[in-house]
Amino acid sequence: MDRWPWHLSSAKAWPASGTTVKTGVVQLLSRAEQSGVSVRWNAAPGVTVSSSAFTRRADLERVSADLTGAEVTIDGAKLAQDDATWIPSPARDEVVSRTTGTLGEKRFRADPVTVNGYEVRASATISKAPIDWVVVRKGDALLGTFDLGHASDARTAGDFRFSMRQEDLADLVFSIVAPAMKQGMGWLASLSRLKLAVRPTSEQRFVLTVGAAGRAWFLPMSVRVGLDVEAGRDGTITIHRATAASRNLLTKLLILPLRPRLRELAGRTERIGDDDLRVADLSIDASHGRLTASGRFTAR
Repeated sequence: MDRWPWHLSSAKAWPASGTTVKTGVVQLLSRAEQSGVSVRWNAAPGVTVSSSAFTRRADLERVSADLTGAEVTIDGAKLAQDDATWIPSPARDEVVSRTTGTLGEKRFRADPVTVNGYEVRASATISKAPIDWVVVRKGDALLGTFDLGHASDARTAGDFRFSMRQEDLADLVFSIVAPAMKQGMGWLASLSRLKLAVRPTSEQRFVLTVGAAGRAWFLPMSVRVGLDVEAGRDGTITIHRATAASRNLLTKLLILPLRPRLRELAGRTERIGDDDLRVADLSIDASHGRLTASGRFTAR
């Protein structure tokens, strides 16, 4: 089992050792380049996997991916073409066996990482996560993969943080979406500009403005959407007001049916997650031209 996907001699060869998992994850990232995502590691710490001789093979102590100092390039056109069928999927492929285990801790860190030339700072930690080791049959091959575990007695907890300059965030999204639209839509539609601004009005309350310009059937179009949003510490998001406007006459006519729907959003509160996922201590900071979000979560 020296390549990803993990090709197995038999279903009994899965779960794999920590060393095999590490090799597979690194090779997965390498294979992703064909789908439009390439990683230049530079001096980044990389991937580490820890397992103990005193625990079951289905239980991993720690998986860490540290991309600090790495450079990631995302080709939106290639990514849009990729259907991900090369990745073994329990939802799509024939399941041969399933073994439930536990991931003691999973850490992701990128402080910072460069994505398409833009600096991103992010980190996440997950502890006590149930994990299923799944063997699927794809053609004539047995392949090893993972799936979300459903252990009823497991209480997963974690934290997350994301920070980026607002201008860079808009430019990064544009660098991925614009080529993808060109690849998928051709002459029918294109995106020429994307702007994002988050302005704090009080603690945990912001005015979010998203502006986009492009062409549809060779006709220039532009739109600006504004949201007055409040983020609760308990992971709730309340929309106090939503509007859409444009200086372009054609776009004004097209967004007329949208305006009543936006007005209906006023006063609506939605919770991030569901009964199985709870967010706490949610903090959003939009000062000094950056957008920073952090918090904790529990899942079952």
